[in-house]
Amino acid sequence: MDESSINNINKLIDCALDIASKHYTKSEILDILNNDNDLEKPLAIVSLEVQSKEDAGLLIKHLTGCDGRIREVSALKISEFLTCEETSKYFFDENSVKTILNGIMDINPNVGRALIEGIKECKQMQTLLFPHLIERIEEIINKLKEIAALPFKENKLNNRKNHAKNKIMFNLYWALEALCCTDFDNNTHALYDILSFTSVCFDYTIREKSAKIIAKMKNPPADLLHKLKNDENFYVKNQLLC
Repeated sequence: MDESSINNINKLIDCALDIASKHYTKSEILDILNNDNDLEKPLAIVSLEVQSKEDAGLLIKHLTGCDGRIREVSALKISEFLTCEETSKYFFDENSVKTILNGIMDINPNVGRALIEGIKECKQMQTLLFPHLIERIEEIINKLKEIAALPFKENKLNNRKNHAKNKIMFNLYWALEALCCTDFDNNTHALYDILSFTSVCFDYTIREKSAKIIAKMKNPPADLLHKLKNDENFYVKNQLLC
């Protein structure tokens, strides 16, 4: 490694140490989040206390379309604020709910995982998120059906190396995981139609999530319950034995 590279690394280390030792004021935090200094944004977000819809809006703004570190720390802070009645109310507008939905299916699973932990503790967010989740899952299933309907040579549904299909399955997995945490209505036809498809999905992790949802129902559909109780995969069946 040449001397120039070593000097650059040392400068970056010094910069990181300087940032880590800072104690941000509220005005400094807002200034950083309203500008393009991505290096300082994660620590500024950690220091942010949400006291208004404007503060919440800054977090929501950084949940998608940003560097992975920024998205992840934003998700953690949003989750933290969702668990508190005083701050959760700032995230109940339609834009926030839809952005959180997109965050749940972030390519970085830590983002979705963090958001879901907060959603578990926030009944109002569960209620607001439910119809959007149903709509998104229906869209995902329609995409999978379109792939399945392609001619044999073009049908990539069972090709595990197909990136487009894998991304769709990834989104379905996290959408179902979030759906598990909502106060869903057992009697919706849309939910039954979704579970009828996902309970026979070739990917056992999707069937497992289906079983997890059915296990929470007070009056689960008998046909789907029987099907998943007799699934060939242990992890699927185990959801209904717990």
